Amino acid sequence: MKKGSVLIAMLFCTLALVAQSPIEGIWNTGKENTKIEIAAVNGIYAGKIVSSDNAKAKIGAQLIKEVQLVDGQWKGKLYAAKKKKWMDAVLAEKDNQLLITVKAGLMSRTIKWAKG
Repeated sequence: MKKGSVLIAMLFCTLALVAQSPIEGIWNTGKENTKIEIAAVNGIYAGKIVSSDNAKAKIGAQLIKEVQLVDGQWKGKLYAAKKKKWMDAVLAEKDNQLLITVKAGLMSRTIKWAKG
């Protein structure tokens, strides 16, 4: 019975590792080597600064929050530092890049972050 329980526990651990979200991980914004780590807490993703060459960057500051899979798209909020407010965003992973599209009124802009 113990062997069966151990086998089942190992199977679930393996499935959890394989089922990592495409948006989860470390992303480089391309600006001053700033890296953001996106991780899930209770199924909701958030991203914070983990390193940067910018002396003004606040390590641990949250830049992405409330990201969830909605109708097949990753939707959440991105902090716009220049505007000092949270903006609605759609995130998508493509070719080892995280594409983040932010809409403001009729305008939209897509920024790209590289994996790692």
